[in-house]
Amino acid sequence: MKNCPYCGKEYPNDVAVCVTDGNTLLGGNEIREKVTGVWRGVYGIGKTQGLEEMRSVSFTLKLKQGWANHFSGSVTEDPPQGVQGVGSIDGYFGSPTIEFTKRMPIGYIVGTNGTLMTLREYILAAGRPCEKELPSPPIFYQGTALDADRMQGTWIINQHRIPLADGSSISTARTAGYWCAAFITADTKVVPTGGPTGPLFDKTLLSQRELEEVEGVPFHSLGQFNISDAEKCLDQFGQEGIRFELKRDEDAMRKTMPVMELTGGNAGTAQWIEMFVHPDDEQRAAEIVGECNKLK
Repeated sequence: MKNCPYCGKEYPNDVAVCVTDGNTLLGGNEIREKVTGVWRGVYGIGKTQGLEEMRSVSFTLKLKQGWANHFSGSVTEDPPQGVQGVGSIDGYFGSPTIEFTKRMPIGYIVGTNGTLMTLREYILAAGRPCEKELPSPPIFYQGTALDADRMQGTWIINQHRIPLADGSSISTARTAGYWCAAFITADTKVVPTGGPTGPLFDKTLLSQRELEEVEGVPFHSLGQFNISDAEKCLDQFGQEGIRFELKRDEDAMRKTMPVMELTGGNAGTAQWIEMFVHPDDEQRAAEIVGECNKLK
């Protein structure tokens, strides 16, 4: 039998696509029942982080599955790109789906140029005190076993705030990406090298929801507006939950923030604002813009 990785519905082996959600079916061959053993994997960061290309980091998982599909283990990442130290793994595997939480002893974030910096370095760079290295926030992995020896999926670090010693806090952005891993051996004493032998991040096997979680959804432009007109529309956007982004005419970076933050509190610093909205909200957003124009 084959299974849909999204809804879980079962199909005969001669069916290729789920009729409910259109996802590619998995299975039909031998499927691993337990994840116990050594896995060799690779992860990368999606383009939604503003990086067209990002280094791939190889890692080793050593897992042991116990009762009720629960498993635990350790993870190490390869130098020089990987995070230092031995991290912990805690998750569940109900063939063919897998999900686990990864925690590393030292937390890192990705800079705008693709380089890593520790959370402590990030806090110090913001001019705030931080006496020691901080652990990583939880990293949530989910995926699917493609066959008995391969699995792949997506990972997410949610936006979070780091409390500081002085009672204040500093925030970090959401980060997401892809991962894949290949089974090496059931002997957890083995120290493997090299990477997965299968294709890296076969996106055709991921659902649309998974792709959007990592890559994001391109927002559609409504055009350019002066500050006064933009503020009227954005106030209504906020009341109706319209998802939007802003771009100042002389600033190539989009900002998800109020107009006054974008302009520094001075409308004269940006004569025009370009407004972008989520494609699912575009029709209603256009109606709001039309309504605002009638009120002029």
